[in-house]
Amino acid sequence: MAERIRRAGLVAWSVVGLAAMLALVGWAAWLVRVIWPPLILAGAIVFILNPPITGLHRRGIPRAAGTGLMYLAVVAGVTVVAAVVWPLFSDQASELGDEWPEIREDVEDRWNELAERSESWPIRIPPVSEIEDDLDRQGGDETIQDTIERVRDVGGRIFHVALIVLLAPILAFYLLVDLPRLRVVAEGLVPAESRAEVLHVGRRLNRAIGGFFRGQLLVALLVGVLVSTGLAIIGLPFWLLVGMIAGLFNIIPLIGPWVGAVPGIVIALTTRDPITAVWVAVVMAGAQQVDNHIISPMVMQRAVRLHPAAVLLALLAGGTLGGFFGLLVAVPTAAVLKILVGHLWRTYVLGEAFDDALRHEEADEAPAAGMVRDVLDEDDDAGDSAQPPARG
Repeated sequence: MAERIRRAGLVAWSVVGLAAMLALVGWAAWLVRVIWPPLILAGAIVFILNPPITGLHRRGIPRAAGTGLMYLAVVAGVTVVAAVVWPLFSDQASELGDEWPEIREDVEDRWNELAERSESWPIRIPPVSEIEDDLDRQGGDETIQDTIERVRDVGGRIFHVALIVLLAPILAFYLLVDLPRLRVVAEGLVPAESRAEVLHVGRRLNRAIGGFFRGQLLVALLVGVLVSTGLAIIGLPFWLLVGMIAGLFNIIPLIGPWVGAVPGIVIALTTRDPITAVWVAVVMAGAQQVDNHIISPMVMQRAVRLHPAAVLLALLAGGTLGGFFGLLVAVPTAAVLKILVGHLWRTYVLGEAFDDALRHEEADEAPAAGMVRDVLDEDDDAGDSAQPPARG
């Protein structure tokens, strides 16, 4: 009994200490929050490009040259795709601009009809005119100084985004070139008796984060092509624009695919007929079924093993705290927390030996056969894939 009380007290104080440490780290991270967007974007680039660069390095090409070649290959690929897609994209965008007033008028009419029907509903939907009046009242007292402040704020945000897009590839280039040396330095900072455990957890994190970024990018591309092809077959106007939106929003798990379906259904209802809208819904649902049962299992494998409820909660927290950017990093952040908390719980709360915890974790994560690979896997040929020894 005394031993149980002692263990419970130790766990309680450990939780308090961990909470205090996380609060301190969070406060420090908030103070330097301006550096995180370019660092996270650079990290995503590293996770995406490191496997082929590592492959070139194993074939005798220096990492700096391999990184430069991969950057050139990416730029060339984007240029070729843009050259092929841009004329069609430009034509559809111009056509959408010409038809936008009619589409907007049709949407407003349908909204007003829905607002009329809602008069007897428990929740009333305001008509378009009422919404516009509310917006006019909110901005009616805006002074010239307020307008200048708003323009300056928008300009500052645009400059910040441009700076992130410019700095991230540069940071990623230096990280990709120095990755092996950085790994050696990081390993040297870990005590010898804990090195095997830390490397094991690091590999799991690499697999989860790298698999998520690479997998989501490839899945978004495939879903965008699939949706665009299906919408082109049923004759939906602006099928390429809608397909690109669907592919882009597919990066956000669970909710993104359905958000991407909204523009297609709206365009179908305003430019065609309800039957076309039904076919758009069928194409979107079919594409998601193909994604959920064929594409994602083949590409993602077991990169991020999270329950759908955990994914929804992570997206809710990420969107609340960080907006759209928070939605993008919510799932990999939740996966990192799951790996870290799960390992610490097994080893320090349940008191399992490292070998026992390792067996449980390996049983929970079957080896991936798809696009999932460790980011820092340069020493796999040197026997790094063998099971680490038991801790001290």
